[in-house]
Amino acid sequence: MVPNRPFSATAAGTNSGATATQAAVANRAFFVTSISGHTDADAVITIESASTVVWESKIDVSAEGFSFHFPGLLVVCVPGEAANGKVASSSADCQVNITGYSLP
Repeated sequence: MVPNRPFSATAAGTNSGATATQAAVANRAFFVTSISGHTDADAVITIESASTVVWESKIDVSAEGFSFHFPGLLVVCVPGEAANGKVASSSADCQVNITGYSLP
């Protein structure tokens, strides 16, 4: 049995959002188990397999505050494609982090 390989990717951004990327590896699938971060404006939060959205949520800073954390996910990215966590926009300050594991 091949052991799980944990990963974590983080990115900071400004008014154009931020993208945290776990680089693609041939024949390796990434399983995203958590996305977290902060933003100073309402934004769409996504997890993407390469450029295909595989999970999405919206953050409303007036109702939910500026930080977000979605634990307990199991979002599977296509083998050989990068895993991306994105905050679509902010007014000046944002950050996003994805964690998970890869196989094989």
